[in-house]
Amino acid sequence: MSSKTELGDDFTKVANVDEIERGRGISRTVNGIEIAVFNANGEFYAISNRCAHQQAPLCKAGDKKINAEDTWTDTRGGVNEDACTVSCPWHLWEWDLETGEHLASGKRIGTFDVEVANGEVYVRI
Repeated sequence: MSSKTELGDDFTKVANVDEIERGRGISRTVNGIEIAVFNANGEFYAISNRCAHQQAPLCKAGDKKINAEDTWTDTRGGVNEDACTVSCPWHLWEWDLETGEHLASGKRIGTFDVEVANGEVYVRI
């Protein structure tokens, strides 16, 4: 796809490609819905920004902990690019970025179509 007009009016620009570092995510609100957009190996995925367990913000996965020196890991959750998953920053529930599924519980969160055109990331809600 080369332009927004080819994507259709139901896609909304959420970021420029270079705004979302590889292995990280950002939060956006589109049409009143809070989403997280992740970059895994240069592919972009959009899911609900809230973990179904206790509503933690998934966009914070991989952020540095404020008490990192007292814990066994210095970050909170993160993106596993090889498995195409994100781990919740609160309790490490792992969500599939393509399906929104948490395999251990069978729960799912919303996923959204993503397209990249001219260095811009678009999401369809």
